[in-house]
Amino acid sequence: MAALLGGLLVSVPITAAAKDSPIKRAAKGTLKARVIPVTPSGVGISAIPQAVKKAPFFSAGLLNSASEALERAGSSSGEGSLSVSLSSLGCGQRNSADKNVRVNQDCTFRRQAETTIAVNPTNSNNLVAGQNDSRIGYNHCGIDYTLDGGRTWGDQLPPFWQRLNLNPPGHTILGGPAAFRTYDAASDPALTFDSEGRAFFSCVLFDIADNANGILVASSPAGAGGSFFNNVPSGLTPTGAPGTKYVVVEDNNDFISHDKEFIVADSYASSPFKDNVYITWTVFNFSC
Repeated sequence: MAALLGGLLVSVPITAAAKDSPIKRAAKGTLKARVIPVTPSGVGISAIPQAVKKAPFFSAGLLNSASEALERAGSSSGEGSLSVSLSSLGCGQRNSADKNVRVNQDCTFRRQAETTIAVNPTNSNNLVAGQNDSRIGYNHCGIDYTLDGGRTWGDQLPPFWQRLNLNPPGHTILGGPAAFRTYDAASDPALTFDSEGRAFFSCVLFDIADNANGILVASSPAGAGGSFFNNVPSGLTPTGAPGTKYVVVEDNNDFISHDKEFIVADSYASSPFKDNVYITWTVFNFSC
């Protein structure tokens, strides 16, 4: 079976277990990008070997996150990485003499990667950074902030992990039954500021045991500078409807996988769309 993506095909092995999502199969190596023959142009093309190129596929960050999650899920040792230092002080107290300032304050040897950073348009001394973060098991996302131009930093994890997969109407591609469980892992951090100095942080989230995946956004109020982010609603509202605030998209089916989002706010004071926030991302549809 093959999936159509932007006019290109992505191969889907028909022998793949139905319980495995496309993200999980890709992390295992049983789902790979389709190789497309490309006929070269020019004089004497019959004598030139046919070239090939790969169709678009999941981002490296998402695949690394899924691979790490699968590896940890299959491990029975429960052992963590060795973490030893000469001081119990925070990382901010252990910067090198050449002022190479430690941004992330996790002092273990766990992985942080795929970094991004944004500057508050209302205060150039306020920066917020993001990264993939493995400190609490499966790969997640982490947030760092500075209020003094990068000399010192604080950090936190985004308020995504109480969110239940619900696939609310208007916020889903193909939907599927709600998983009614929190997400296992995340990847692809992205962030932006609006004209009032509000920060917005997003990640792609997914499950290991089922096909639930989606994109969430957390917002930091003006004046907080990324030191605090509002909660994403965990589940149903008091009226019984699925909470949708800060939910970009959610799905839980065999066909839809979300990947590599980018976020930007209109921070121009004179813009008629001032403070609108926009997200783009890749949707892999394997139902074709």
